Amino acid sequence: MSCVTPSVRCLRGALPALWLAAGLAHAACSRPIVAPVAPTGYSVIVKDNQVSGAFPEALRELGRQYGCEFVFPVVPRARSTYMFLNSAESDLLLPASRSEERDRQAEFVPMMKLKMALISKRRSPVRSNSVAELLAHPESRGAVVRSYVFGDEYNSLIEKLDAQHRISYVAAPLMVARMLKVGRVDFTVVAPTIFFSSLSEDAALASFASEVQVTMLDGLPPAESGIYLSQKSLSAADRDILRQLLRQAAKGTVWKWFQHYYPPEIAAYAVRPH
Repeated sequence: MSCVTPSVRCLRGALPALWLAAGLAHAACSRPIVAPVAPTGYSVIVKDNQVSGAFPEALRELGRQYGCEFVFPVVPRARSTYMFLNSAESDLLLPASRSEERDRQAEFVPMMKLKMALISKRRSPVRSNSVAELLAHPESRGAVVRSYVFGDEYNSLIEKLDAQHRISYVAAPLMVARMLKVGRVDFTVVAPTIFFSSLSEDAALASFASEVQVTMLDGLPPAESGIYLSQKSLSAADRDILRQLLRQAAKGTVWKWFQHYYPPEIAAYAVRPH
């Protein structure tokens, strides 16, 4: 793939004891695994083109055990989705929420559930407690990140708001926060974990968290969040290894790094699956 330099090589370190313990005596990815990323709160952090955050660090930790190397090209979120679903340039989509459309094209491994909410300013709140109420008050306008998917109910809500000409689409969660702060929009609907952690990317927004209110909407359930495995770009052997690796991540590695990066008051909006 063009985004992987020739110098990158899949790790093939001698870790037979770990592989045997995992039931993978011959585990080792055949090549570097490509996971394009965009800034997503503390789940994926991009600073000076260096990638960190809960999901990349969890994969790096488990990759050392399983003999897999992960590369994280930095691209806009919409581009990462296109590379995964359309052009087969991507092996993993992360972090990703589950939807029927994605399930038809790729294999999902759930990691946690993210609570969804309506976020507006305390001084001019959008007074809606349900999806139906929000749709019934067309005077308010919102913004969301283009290509964000948080389950079928979320997708349906955004489509209906779009049909009412009430939604602006932007490239990153930080842009949503800026629009909300200056009054260009009245609300967003998103996982609070993503919204609040994105504020750390801009010093001018450091205190904005105290200016917003979070309203849980009836009719908008938590979204399953995890990682999708490509059925187009990956060989069957690599997919088998990665499936085992991601299942190990779901058992606690991602959650450990999630708690490492997210303050408790933000982590409270996420639920680790049993």
